[in-house]
Amino acid sequence: LLKELNQSDDLRSSALSLITRAIDTENAHHLRAIENLIERTEEGLEVQVAAREDTLDAYFDGLRDMEEMPRPQKILEEINNLLGMQFRLNNEQLRALGEDPADVKADIRNLVSANLTVLYASRVISAVQNRFGEVLGDKFEISNWDDAADKINEAAENALKRRRERLVGESGQIQHDINNLMPREVNDTTRLQLLLSLSQGARTDFDQKTHRQIKRVFSRFSYAFLIAQLLEGQPSDQVVEDVLNHLEEAEEALRYAWGEREYARLSANAQRLADFGSAAKMAFGEERLNETVANLGESDREALVESIGRYALNEVHRQLLLGATTELWVDYLTRIEALRVSIGLEAYAQRDPLVQYKSKASEMFAQLVEDIRGLVISRVFAYQPRPVEITPVEISNAPTAAAQTAQPDSAKKKKRRRH
Repeated sequence: LLKELNQSDDLRSSALSLITRAIDTENAHHLRAIENLIERTEEGLEVQVAAREDTLDAYFDGLRDMEEMPRPQKILEEINNLLGMQFRLNNEQLRALGEDPADVKADIRNLVSANLTVLYASRVISAVQNRFGEVLGDKFEISNWDDAADKINEAAENALKRRRERLVGESGQIQHDINNLMPREVNDTTRLQLLLSLSQGARTDFDQKTHRQIKRVFSRFSYAFLIAQLLEGQPSDQVVEDVLNHLEEAEEALRYAWGEREYARLSANAQRLADFGSAAKMAFGEERLNETVANLGESDREALVESIGRYALNEVHRQLLLGATTELWVDYLTRIEALRVSIGLEAYAQRDPLVQYKSKASEMFAQLVEDIRGLVISRVFAYQPRPVEITPVEISNAPTAAAQTAQPDSAKKKKRRRH
Protein backbone atom coordinates (compact mmCIF):
# COMPACT_ATOMS: atom_id res chain seq x y z
CA LEU A 1 0.00 0.00 0.00
CA LEU A 2 2.85 2.38 0.79
CA LYS A 3 4.40 1.71 -2.61
CA GLU A 4 1.12 2.60 -4.27
CA LEU A 5 0.69 5.64 -2.04
CA ASN A 6 4.19 7.00 -2.67
CA GLN A 7 3.72 7.19 -6.42
CA SER A 8 2.20 10.68 -6.06
CA ASP A 9 3.29 13.73 -4.10
CA ASP A 10 -0.33 14.67 -3.33
CA LEU A 11 -1.16 12.47 -0.33
CA ARG A 12 -4.84 13.39 -0.27
CA SER A 13 -5.58 12.52 -3.91
CA SER A 14 -3.40 9.40 -3.88
CA ALA A 15 -5.01 8.13 -0.66
CA LEU A 16 -8.50 8.80 -2.03
CA SER A 17 -7.62 7.01 -5.28
CA LEU A 18 -6.18 4.05 -3.37
CA ILE A 19 -9.28 3.78 -1.16
CA THR A 20 -11.57 3.96 -4.20
CA ARG A 21 -9.65 1.13 -5.82
CA ALA A 22 -9.84 -0.87 -2.60
CA ILE A 23 -13.62 -0.43 -2.41
CA ASP A 24 -14.09 -1.32 -6.09
CA THR A 25 -11.95 -4.44 -5.68
CA GLU A 26 -13.85 -5.46 -2.56
CA ASN A 27 -17.19 -4.92 -4.31
CA ALA A 28 -16.07 -7.07 -7.23
CA HIS A 29 -15.05 -9.78 -4.79
CA HIS A 30 -18.45 -9.60 -3.08
CA LEU A 31 -20.27 -9.94 -6.41
CA ARG A 32 -18.20 -13.00 -7.38
CA ALA A 33 -18.84 -14.54 -3.96
CA ILE A 34 -22.58 -13.87 -4.31
CA GLU A 35 -22.63 -15.56 -7.72
CA ASN A 36 -20.87 -18.61 -6.28
CA LEU A 37 -23.29 -18.65 -3.35
CA ILE A 38 -26.27 -18.55 -5.72
CA GLU A 39 -24.84 -21.42 -7.76
CA ARG A 40 -24.22 -23.58 -4.68
CA THR A 41 -27.67 -22.74 -3.32
CA GLU A 42 -29.28 -23.69 -6.62
CA GLU A 43 -27.61 -27.11 -6.47
CA GLY A 44 -28.88 -27.64 -2.93
CA LEU A 45 -32.35 -26.46 -3.93
CA GLU A 46 -32.53 -28.95 -6.79
CA VAL A 47 -31.53 -31.79 -4.46
CA GLN A 48 -34.17 -30.82 -1.89
CA VAL A 49 -36.92 -30.44 -4.51
CA ALA A 50 -36.07 -33.82 -6.06
CA ALA A 51 -36.05 -35.54 -2.65
CA ARG A 52 -39.46 -34.15 -1.72
CA GLU A 53 -40.90 -35.00 -5.12
CA ASP A 54 -39.77 -38.60 -4.66
CA THR A 55 -41.41 -38.66 -1.24
CA LEU A 56 -44.58 -37.22 -2.75
CA ASP A 57 -44.63 -39.82 -5.53
CA ALA A 58 -44.18 -42.63 -3.03
CA TYR A 59 -47.05 -41.31 -0.89
CA PHE A 60 -49.47 -40.98 -3.81
CA ASP A 61 -48.53 -44.47 -5.00
CA GLY A 62 -49.49 -45.72 -1.55
CA LEU A 63 -52.83 -43.91 -1.73
CA ARG A 64 -53.80 -45.89 -4.85
CA ASP A 65 -53.40 -49.15 -2.98
CA MET A 66 -55.59 -48.12 -0.06
CA GLU A 67 -59.09 -49.61 0.09
CA GLU A 68 -60.63 -46.56 1.75
CA MET A 69 -59.49 -43.05 0.83
CA PRO A 70 -58.73 -40.84 3.86
CA ARG A 71 -60.38 -37.47 4.30
CA PRO A 72 -58.75 -34.59 2.33
CA GLN A 73 -57.66 -32.81 5.51
CA LYS A 74 -56.01 -36.02 6.73
CA ILE A 75 -54.18 -36.44 3.41
CA LEU A 76 -52.96 -32.84 3.49
CA GLU A 77 -51.80 -33.22 7.09
CA GLU A 78 -49.82 -36.37 6.25
CA ILE A 79 -48.24 -34.66 3.22
CA ASN A 80 -47.19 -31.69 5.36
CA ASN A 81 -45.61 -33.99 7.93
CA LEU A 82 -43.78 -36.05 5.30
CA LEU A 83 -42.39 -33.02 3.47
CA GLY A 84 -41.68 -30.93 6.58
CA MET A 85 -43.63 -28.02 5.11
CA GLN A 86 -47.01 -26.41 5.63
CA PHE A 87 -49.26 -26.13 2.55
CA ARG A 88 -52.68 -24.63 2.20
CA LEU A 89 -55.08 -25.75 -0.51
CA ASN A 90 -58.24 -23.97 -1.59
CA ASN A 91 -61.66 -25.61 -1.40
CA GLU A 92 -61.57 -26.82 -4.98
CA GLN A 93 -58.18 -28.45 -4.53
CA LEU A 94 -59.26 -30.07 -1.27
CA ARG A 95 -62.36 -31.50 -2.96
CA ALA A 96 -60.24 -32.87 -5.81
CA LEU A 97 -57.78 -34.30 -3.29
CA GLY A 98 -60.57 -36.36 -1.76
CA GLU A 99 -62.01 -37.55 -5.07
CA ASP A 100 -58.89 -38.15 -7.18
CA PRO A 101 -55.57 -37.20 -5.43
CA ALA A 102 -53.60 -37.60 -8.66
CA ASP A 103 -55.32 -34.49 -10.07
CA VAL A 104 -53.86 -32.33 -7.27
CA LYS A 105 -50.41 -33.91 -7.35
CA ALA A 106 -49.05 -31.44 -9.91
CA ASP A 107 -50.33 -28.47 -7.88
CA ILE A 108 -48.63 -29.79 -4.74
CA ARG A 109 -45.35 -30.31 -6.64
CA ASN A 110 -45.51 -26.69 -7.78
CA LEU A 111 -46.17 -25.55 -4.21
CA VAL A 112 -43.17 -27.56 -2.98
CA SER A 113 -40.89 -25.98 -5.59
CA ALA A 114 -42.24 -22.47 -4.93
CA ASN A 115 -41.96 -22.69 -1.14
CA LEU A 116 -38.44 -24.11 -1.25
CA THR A 117 -37.42 -21.44 -3.75
CA VAL A 118 -38.68 -18.67 -1.46
CA LEU A 119 -37.00 -20.29 1.55
CA TYR A 120 -33.60 -20.67 -0.15
CA ALA A 121 -33.80 -17.23 -1.72
CA SER A 122 -34.49 -15.65 1.69
CA ARG A 123 -31.43 -17.45 3.10
CA VAL A 124 -29.26 -16.11 0.29
CA ILE A 125 -30.61 -12.59 0.83
CA SER A 126 -29.83 -12.76 4.56
CA ALA A 127 -26.33 -14.08 3.87
CA VAL A 128 -25.68 -11.33 1.32
CA GLN A 129 -26.90 -8.60 3.66
CA ASN A 130 -24.76 -9.92 6.52
CA ARG A 131 -21.75 -10.19 4.25
CA PHE A 132 -21.29 -6.48 3.60
CA GLY A 133 -23.82 -4.93 5.96
CA GLU A 134 -26.10 -3.44 3.31
CA VAL A 135 -29.86 -3.89 2.96
CA LEU A 136 -30.78 -5.17 -0.49
CA GLY A 137 -33.93 -3.09 -0.60
CA ASP A 138 -37.65 -3.81 -0.42
CA LYS A 139 -39.01 -7.33 -0.62
CA PHE A 140 -39.51 -8.56 -4.16
CA GLU A 141 -41.76 -11.23 -5.60
CA ILE A 142 -40.11 -14.51 -6.64
CA SER A 143 -41.65 -16.76 -9.26
CA ASN A 144 -38.76 -19.17 -9.93
CA TRP A 145 -35.11 -19.59 -9.03
CA ASP A 146 -33.70 -17.93 -12.17
CA ASP A 147 -35.87 -14.89 -11.49
CA ALA A 148 -34.75 -14.87 -7.84
CA ALA A 149 -31.07 -15.12 -8.80
CA ASP A 150 -31.34 -12.21 -11.23
CA LYS A 151 -33.14 -10.03 -8.68
CA ILE A 152 -30.63 -10.87 -5.92
CA ASN A 153 -27.67 -10.04 -8.18
CA GLU A 154 -29.28 -6.80 -9.29
CA ALA A 155 -30.15 -5.80 -5.73
CA ALA A 156 -26.61 -6.62 -4.56
CA GLU A 157 -25.07 -4.50 -7.31
CA ASN A 158 -27.32 -1.56 -6.42
CA ALA A 159 -26.52 -1.93 -2.72
CA LEU A 160 -22.78 -1.96 -3.41
CA LYS A 161 -23.14 1.11 -5.62
CA ARG A 162 -24.94 2.93 -2.82
CA ARG A 163 -22.19 1.86 -0.40
CA ARG A 164 -19.49 3.16 -2.76
CA GLU A 165 -21.28 6.47 -3.23
CA ARG A 166 -21.76 6.83 0.52
CA LEU A 167 -18.04 6.28 1.15
CA VAL A 168 -16.15 7.89 -1.75
CA GLY A 169 -18.82 9.89 -3.56
CA GLU A 170 -18.62 13.65 -3.94
CA SER A 171 -20.18 14.14 -0.51
CA GLY A 172 -19.11 10.78 0.90
CA GLN A 173 -17.76 9.97 4.35
CA ILE A 174 -14.19 9.42 3.15
CA GLN A 175 -14.21 12.74 1.33
CA HIS A 176 -15.24 14.44 4.56
CA ASP A 177 -12.94 12.56 6.94
CA ILE A 178 -9.78 12.73 4.86
CA ASN A 179 -9.58 16.49 5.29
CA ASN A 180 -9.75 16.18 9.08
CA LEU A 181 -7.26 13.31 9.29
CA MET A 182 -4.51 14.68 7.04
CA PRO A 183 -1.21 14.50 9.01
CA ARG A 184 0.95 17.55 9.57
CA GLU A 185 4.15 15.59 9.15
CA VAL A 186 4.12 13.14 6.24
CA ASN A 187 6.12 9.91 6.63
CA ASP A 188 5.48 6.21 6.25
CA THR A 189 3.99 5.93 9.73
CA THR A 190 1.53 8.81 9.28
CA ARG A 191 0.57 7.52 5.82
CA LEU A 192 -0.32 4.13 7.23
CA GLN A 193 -2.15 5.73 10.14
CA LEU A 194 -4.21 7.75 7.65
CA LEU A 195 -5.14 4.64 5.65
CA LEU A 196 -6.08 2.67 8.75
CA SER A 197 -8.13 5.52 10.22
CA LEU A 198 -10.08 6.01 7.00
CA SER A 199 -10.92 2.29 6.80
CA GLN A 200 -12.76 2.51 10.13
CA GLY A 201 -15.82 4.36 11.27
CA ALA A 202 -17.57 4.99 14.57
CA ARG A 203 -21.23 5.01 15.48
CA THR A 204 -23.12 5.72 18.68
CA ASP A 205 -24.96 2.81 20.27
CA PHE A 206 -26.88 2.29 23.47
CA ASP A 207 -25.44 -0.19 25.94
CA GLN A 208 -28.28 -2.24 27.44
CA LYS A 209 -26.22 -3.15 30.53
CA THR A 210 -24.92 0.27 31.54
CA HIS A 211 -27.79 2.25 29.94
CA ARG A 212 -25.28 4.65 28.44
CA GLN A 213 -24.39 5.75 24.98
CA ILE A 214 -21.15 4.24 23.72
CA LYS A 215 -19.11 4.57 20.56
CA ARG A 216 -18.50 1.44 18.52
CA VAL A 217 -15.75 1.22 15.92
CA PHE A 218 -16.59 -0.74 12.77
CA SER A 219 -14.84 -1.51 9.50
CA ARG A 220 -15.99 0.51 6.51
CA PHE A 221 -14.01 -1.46 3.94
CA SER A 222 -10.97 -3.72 3.67
CA TYR A 223 -7.66 -3.31 1.85
CA ALA A 224 -7.12 -7.09 1.76
CA PHE A 225 -8.67 -7.61 -1.67
CA LEU A 226 -6.67 -4.78 -3.25
CA ILE A 227 -3.47 -6.10 -1.66
CA ALA A 228 -4.23 -9.57 -3.03
CA GLN A 229 -4.66 -8.01 -6.45
CA LEU A 230 -1.35 -6.15 -6.13
CA LEU A 231 0.40 -9.38 -5.09
CA GLU A 232 -1.05 -11.31 -8.01
CA GLY A 233 1.62 -12.66 -10.32
CA GLN A 234 4.49 -12.36 -7.86
CA PRO A 235 6.54 -15.52 -7.14
CA SER A 236 5.35 -17.24 -3.98
CA ASP A 237 8.91 -17.54 -2.67
CA GLN A 238 9.34 -13.78 -2.92
CA VAL A 239 6.05 -13.16 -1.10
CA VAL A 240 7.05 -15.55 1.70
CA GLU A 241 10.44 -13.85 2.02
CA ASP A 242 8.81 -10.41 2.16
CA VAL A 243 6.36 -11.56 4.84
CA LEU A 244 9.14 -13.04 6.99
CA ASN A 245 11.30 -9.94 6.55
CA HIS A 246 8.35 -7.77 7.59
CA LEU A 247 7.77 -9.93 10.66
CA GLU A 248 11.43 -9.72 11.68
CA GLU A 249 11.53 -5.95 11.22
CA ALA A 250 8.27 -5.56 13.13
CA GLU A 251 9.56 -7.68 16.00
CA GLU A 252 12.78 -5.67 16.09
CA ALA A 253 10.81 -2.43 16.27
CA LEU A 254 8.53 -3.86 18.97
CA ARG A 255 11.52 -5.15 20.91
CA TYR A 256 13.10 -1.70 20.97
CA ALA A 257 9.82 0.11 21.72
CA TRP A 258 8.83 -2.23 24.57
CA GLY A 259 12.38 -2.12 25.93
CA GLU A 260 12.36 1.68 26.04
CA ARG A 261 8.92 1.77 27.64
CA GLU A 262 9.72 -0.77 30.34
CA TYR A 263 13.11 0.79 31.01
CA ALA A 264 11.51 4.20 31.51
CA ARG A 265 8.90 2.72 33.84
CA LEU A 266 11.31 0.64 35.93
CA SER A 267 14.20 3.13 36.08
CA ALA A 268 12.03 5.61 38.00
CA ASN A 269 12.28 3.42 41.11
CA ALA A 270 15.19 1.12 40.27
CA GLN A 271 18.39 1.43 42.28
CA ARG A 272 20.25 -1.71 41.26
CA LEU A 273 20.34 -3.71 38.04
CA ALA A 274 18.59 -6.51 39.90
CA ASP A 275 15.45 -4.35 39.92
CA PHE A 276 15.20 -4.92 36.15
CA GLY A 277 14.58 -8.60 36.73
CA SER A 278 15.60 -11.42 34.44
CA ALA A 279 16.33 -8.99 31.61
CA ALA A 280 19.33 -7.55 33.51
CA LYS A 281 20.49 -11.04 34.35
CA MET A 282 20.42 -12.02 30.68
CA ALA A 283 22.28 -8.87 29.67
CA PHE A 284 25.04 -8.71 32.32
CA GLY A 285 25.00 -11.98 34.24
CA GLU A 286 24.58 -12.44 37.98
CA GLU A 287 27.90 -10.83 38.93
CA ARG A 288 26.75 -7.31 37.98
CA LEU A 289 23.23 -7.35 39.41
CA ASN A 290 24.35 -5.40 42.53
CA GLU A 291 25.63 -2.46 40.48
CA THR A 292 23.71 0.79 40.77
CA VAL A 293 21.66 2.13 37.90
CA ALA A 294 23.17 5.62 38.25
CA ASN A 295 26.59 4.35 37.15
CA LEU A 296 25.25 2.67 34.04
CA GLY A 297 26.99 3.75 30.82
CA GLU A 298 25.30 4.48 27.53
CA SER A 299 26.38 1.20 25.93
CA ASP A 300 25.20 -0.76 28.97
CA ARG A 301 21.92 1.13 28.92
CA GLU A 302 21.34 0.17 25.28
CA ALA A 303 22.19 -3.44 26.08
CA LEU A 304 19.72 -3.39 28.97
CA VAL A 305 16.97 -1.87 26.82
CA GLU A 306 17.61 -4.54 24.19
CA SER A 307 17.47 -7.29 26.82
CA ILE A 308 14.24 -5.92 28.33
CA GLY A 309 12.62 -5.79 24.88
CA ARG A 310 13.76 -9.32 24.12
CA TYR A 311 12.33 -10.53 27.42
CA ALA A 312 9.01 -8.77 26.74
CA LEU A 313 8.79 -10.16 23.20
CA ASN A 314 9.57 -13.64 24.48
CA GLU A 315 6.71 -13.29 26.97
CA VAL A 316 4.43 -12.24 24.11
CA HIS A 317 5.35 -15.33 22.12
CA ARG A 318 4.86 -17.46 25.20
CA GLN A 319 1.40 -16.01 25.82
CA LEU A 320 0.42 -16.54 22.18
CA LEU A 321 1.54 -20.17 22.22
CA LEU A 322 -0.04 -20.94 25.58
CA GLY A 323 -3.29 -19.20 24.59
CA ALA A 324 -3.56 -21.10 21.30
CA THR A 325 -2.73 -24.41 22.98
CA THR A 326 -5.26 -23.79 25.75
CA GLU A 327 -8.05 -23.03 23.28
CA LEU A 328 -7.46 -26.07 21.09
CA TRP A 329 -6.29 -28.61 23.65
CA VAL A 330 -9.67 -29.03 25.38
CA ASP A 331 -11.41 -29.70 22.07
CA TYR A 332 -8.70 -32.21 21.19
CA LEU A 333 -9.17 -34.07 24.48
CA THR A 334 -12.94 -34.13 23.94
CA ARG A 335 -12.55 -35.64 20.48
CA ILE A 336 -10.01 -38.17 21.74
CA GLU A 337 -12.42 -39.25 24.48
CA ALA A 338 -15.22 -39.62 21.92
CA LEU A 339 -12.88 -41.68 19.76
CA ARG A 340 -11.98 -43.90 22.71
CA VAL A 341 -15.64 -44.55 23.45
CA SER A 342 -16.67 -45.30 19.87
CA ILE A 343 -13.57 -47.13 18.61
CA GLY A 344 -14.99 -50.52 19.66
CA LEU A 345 -17.45 -50.31 16.76
CA GLU A 346 -14.53 -50.88 14.37
CA ALA A 347 -14.66 -54.55 15.34
CA TYR A 348 -18.00 -54.91 13.51
CA ALA A 349 -16.17 -53.94 10.31
CA GLN A 350 -13.52 -56.64 10.89
CA ARG A 351 -10.88 -54.05 11.81
CA ASP A 352 -8.65 -54.09 14.87
CA PRO A 353 -9.88 -51.30 17.22
CA LEU A 354 -6.41 -50.80 18.72
CA VAL A 355 -4.78 -50.30 15.32
CA GLN A 356 -7.56 -47.95 14.23
CA TYR A 357 -7.34 -46.00 17.49
CA LYS A 358 -3.57 -45.47 17.14
CA SER A 359 -3.95 -44.37 13.53
CA LYS A 360 -6.81 -41.93 14.10
CA ALA A 361 -5.35 -40.55 17.34
CA SER A 362 -2.05 -39.90 15.55
CA GLU A 363 -3.88 -38.04 12.77
CA MET A 364 -5.83 -35.99 15.32
CA PHE A 365 -2.66 -35.01 17.18
CA ALA A 366 -0.94 -33.99 13.95
CA GLN A 367 -3.99 -31.87 13.11
CA LEU A 368 -3.86 -30.34 16.59
CA VAL A 369 -0.23 -29.28 16.11
CA GLU A 370 -1.07 -27.82 12.70
CA ASP A 371 -4.05 -25.91 14.12
CA ILE A 372 -1.92 -24.50 16.96
CA ARG A 373 0.70 -23.31 14.51
CA GLY A 374 -1.93 -21.72 12.29
CA LEU A 375 -3.59 -19.94 15.20
CA VAL A 376 -0.27 -18.59 16.51
CA ILE A 377 0.73 -17.38 13.04
CA SER A 378 -2.61 -15.67 12.50
CA ARG A 379 -2.34 -13.81 15.80
CA VAL A 380 1.31 -12.84 15.85
CA PHE A 381 0.82 -10.33 13.02
CA ALA A 382 -2.12 -8.64 14.76
CA TYR A 383 -0.89 -8.73 18.36
CA GLN A 384 -1.57 -5.52 20.28
CA PRO A 385 1.07 -4.39 22.82
CA ARG A 386 0.23 -5.16 26.43
CA PRO A 387 2.14 -4.43 29.65
CA VAL A 388 4.59 -7.19 30.58
CA GLU A 389 5.31 -7.61 34.28
CA ILE A 390 9.04 -7.74 35.12
CA THR A 391 9.80 -8.99 38.62
CA PRO A 392 13.05 -7.86 40.31
CA VAL A 393 15.61 -10.57 40.96
CA GLU A 394 16.22 -11.54 44.58
CA ILE A 395 19.97 -11.63 45.28
CA SER A 396 21.39 -13.42 48.29
CA ASN A 397 24.77 -12.43 49.76
CA ALA A 398 27.28 -14.38 47.71
CA PRO A 399 29.84 -16.38 49.78
CA THR A 400 33.52 -15.57 49.46
CA ALA A 401 35.84 -17.60 47.30
CA ALA A 402 37.60 -19.11 50.35
CA ALA A 403 34.30 -20.19 51.86
CA GLN A 404 33.31 -21.75 48.58
CA THR A 405 36.59 -23.67 48.49
CA ALA A 406 36.14 -24.90 52.06
CA GLN A 407 32.69 -26.34 51.38
CA PRO A 408 32.64 -30.12 51.12
CA ASP A 409 31.53 -31.79 47.90
CA SER A 410 28.32 -32.99 49.50
CA ALA A 411 27.29 -29.42 50.35
CA LYS A 412 27.95 -28.32 46.76
CA LYS A 413 25.82 -31.11 45.39
CA LYS A 414 23.05 -30.28 47.83
CA LYS A 415 23.17 -26.64 46.78
CA ARG A 416 22.99 -27.58 43.12
CA ARG A 417 19.99 -29.79 43.73
CA ARG A 418 18.26 -27.01 45.61
CA HIS A 419 18.99 -24.59 42.76
